[in-house]
Amino acid sequence: MTDKDIIEIDGCLGDWAEETDFLLCAWNEDLLPKLFQQNDIRFEYNQSNQDWSKVSCTIFAAMGMLADLMDYDFTLDELHEVDELSYAAWRTRWQWWYVKSAVKLVADWRNSKPELTSKYWKVAYYRISKYDNGIIDDAISKNYTLDTNYGTSSKYSEDYRTDAVLNWTEFWTKTNWHSTCIISYNGKRSVKDSYKGRKTYDKKKDCNIYELANPLSKITCYWANLYIYTKVSEDNYDRVKELNEFKTLLVQTIENNSAMWHKTKDVNYQKKLNEMNNANRQKLKDIDEQLKLLVG
Repeated sequence: MTDKDIIEIDGCLGDWAEETDFLLCAWNEDLLPKLFQQNDIRFEYNQSNQDWSKVSCTIFAAMGMLADLMDYDFTLDELHEVDELSYAAWRTRWQWWYVKSAVKLVADWRNSKPELTSKYWKVAYYRISKYDNGIIDDAISKNYTLDTNYGTSSKYSEDYRTDAVLNWTEFWTKTNWHSTCIISYNGKRSVKDSYKGRKTYDKKKDCNIYELANPLSKITCYWANLYIYTKVSEDNYDRVKELNEFKTLLVQTIENNSAMWHKTKDVNYQKKLNEMNNANRQKLKDIDEQLKLLVG
């Protein structure tokens, strides 16, 4: 183990999750669209092969997630194009970035290309809690790729580079942060990293894709959120965006009303809060029914 093994995977400031993110929660897992003409081929890239990308793990993870969804292998020029766009989006030159910022940038970049979106769909993104194991397992079982980040250290690398399996759940000191993808690979929950060609220490196995022996909810160094891209047809994109914004507001309102219910001593006010939350929950169901008709 050398310092280079650690330094080369720098690149993530955090996830920068926001309350306004579209949520994919336990009650709407059926909204995941089916993957049309999608196979289980995974597209891998290596951020360490170019000087400009050594701290661009967030870009490479988001592009890797999009590549898997669209069954499209991005060229190095396309990866470089998006990386340069990140600096125009207030990323500091040669510095790390946020997971959410990269996910949004890549989606906006993809959706800005009419030659692609008019024929091959637009993409929307959702946030998923790492503690929602059911949603995560359901998503990757349908060949979705998820994007997340973790605090890493030499102990983390030592674990998975021994046998291409991450067995431990606690890694103590975190020396830096890294963005990566979560997938199903050979039927097992796995990481797809951005160091194509990386081998285990004994050189016997590839380990850019390595198995997770435990769910993310048990691995303490992983942050609390993941992101996922889904396909949305061109004609439905604006309506899907509007409905998801509405849905996010409803979820926040339900949580706030519940918090107020517990804090007030006014029984009549509690009753009104309960009635409003019942109405909000019904509206969530209505929105879910509309979204089912709009997503692919």
